Amino acid sequence: MATQYVPDDIRDFILKHIVSVAQIEALLLIWSSPEERWGLRQIAARIYTSDTETAKALGGLCAEGLLVCVDGVFSLNRSAENVEMIRKLQEVYARYLIPVTDVIHGKSRSAPSTAGAFRHRKD
Repeated sequence: MATQYVPDDIRDFILKHIVSVAQIEALLLIWSSPEERWGLRQIAARIYTSDTETAKALGGLCAEGLLVCVDGVFSLNRSAENVEMIRKLQEVYARYLIPVTDVIHGKSRSAPSTAGAFRHRKD
């Protein structure tokens, strides 16, 4: 399994905080140039996603405490724990892109489906 290349602490971090590749891309973009003033449209253009998808990704990262947004400008929440994990994530993602994305996609596949809860059944 390719995900064997993803260290346990990074796998746990992804499973706890990340729900999409767009989130990793946005997080690592801001990480790569923290001095930039990162607005939603600028991020969307750089990670090749729609404004809507980018807003959802950024909102999730803010809710998880990884980013902060002040006056429409996104920046890292620079807690020591966040900085260390994002640094490790960047290293692993640069080297093992497919295994990292497999962790994300495996997370969404393993989530229980609620579709069955809405099916009408005759008893």
